[in-house]
Amino acid sequence: MAGNLNLQSMKIFVAVLDLRSVGLAARSLGMSQSGLSSALAKLRQDLGDALFVSTASGMQPTTRAKELAAPMREAIQCIEQRILSKGKFEPATDEREFRIALSDTAEAMYMPRALNVLTRVAPRVRLRSVSMPQPQLLRALSEGQVDLALGYFPDLQASEFVRRKIGQHGFVCICSSANRQVIRDFSLKKYCEARHVLVDAPTRTQGLLEVYVQKRGIHRNVALTTPHFMSLPEIISATDLIATVPDAIADAFADLRRLTRLELPFRSPVFETHLHWSKSVHDDPANRWLRGVLFQAVAAKEN
Repeated sequence: MAGNLNLQSMKIFVAVLDLRSVGLAARSLGMSQSGLSSALAKLRQDLGDALFVSTASGMQPTTRAKELAAPMREAIQCIEQRILSKGKFEPATDEREFRIALSDTAEAMYMPRALNVLTRVAPRVRLRSVSMPQPQLLRALSEGQVDLALGYFPDLQASEFVRRKIGQHGFVCICSSANRQVIRDFSLKKYCEARHVLVDAPTRTQGLLEVYVQKRGIHRNVALTTPHFMSLPEIISATDLIATVPDAIADAFADLRRLTRLELPFRSPVFETHLHWSKSVHDDPANRWLRGVLFQAVAAKEN
């Protein structure tokens, strides 16, 4: 039946048609002559026609073969160029928008450097930072609504996702540089007695911290609960409050001399950050390129 046609059998047909020789066709396709003859015999059977007749001037196509010539060439071109060929991505001219799920910690750490790389090599490419609950993020990555997830996403461990470790982080305290009372001989007692800003953000790192301190019976005097990290410099620098934040956030505030970073007076919990993507886009040229850009940004930051 004609339904048994495949790309190789169509290539054999076209090679014999063009070269008028089984031997030459076999060499052009890297096959043995006997192998091509067997394949041609099967093709004749599948199509119910002799296709080629041996003559003194070579293999001459039958009427049916001449009718099939154009459709065969079109089918080969369609399969090779539109099905088998990998899509191309040209960063210098592409204008697409990539959606990246980021924690605000990861955004503060990596986005400036990623944007600097994009400015140089892909000035028309746009990034959109998105934030969503973990169950929604799993679905968005699976369905291609989000291209990558960057940060601490412990729920993205299903076999349909690929991940690469970016870094390992802990927590530190930040306080006003004028708060000498806290800074001098900082201890667990001072930590518990100080007034705290508690960040109740939709990031899993803060939940990790809360479980950790509760299990160890470490109690904090919470004066303010806020969903925002980025307001902390203004709040902390103008008050006697302290905050416990991921070290990456403290690094993002490092240039603000009004703040002082303090190591925790107890062993810090540790978390890993990863770059996550769906296996369905693992070989996609655009996604692969974007991962390379982010890895470059991460390497520059980590080093």
